[in-house]
Amino acid sequence: MEEKTTPYENITKHFSNMSPIRMLIVVAVAAILLGTVTGYILSSKGSGANISPLGANKTPAAPQQDTRTFRDFAEGTIQARPQPKNPTEYVEGTHLLAREGAVPVALTSSVVDLSQYEDKKVKVFGETQKAIKEGWLMDVGKIEEIK
Repeated sequence: MEEKTTPYENITKHFSNMSPIRMLIVVAVAAILLGTVTGYILSSKGSGANISPLGANKTPAAPQQDTRTFRDFAEGTIQARPQPKNPTEYVEGTHLLAREGAVPVALTSSVVDLSQYEDKKVKVFGETQKAIKEGWLMDVGKIEEIK
């Protein structure tokens, strides 16, 4: 007489007769060996100067030339922001851009020294930031002096 088998018995097979602990040890040893070989191969391919984590070795565009990031612009005269009478008062920006017939722009910058352009007529390029008190707050990335 023939034994009755389910349709799945012919498809599935036991992977191994090894105990689970022995299988874990074999997998761990194989992973360590393969990782070591891979690391050796990758380290011997070059000096590593071209490999940089998260693009750390990429040189960013000079702030004075970056026109994609700094899309907004305004023209006027840069003035140092007056210090508030109350030292605990919240102030936005380190400088103001005085514009004829328009609201002044509060300016801040981490890439351009705005104090070098005080009392000069300029065109500033930057990115508009969310302002709490000011009408317009701009992070400046590029400045062109107007003669």
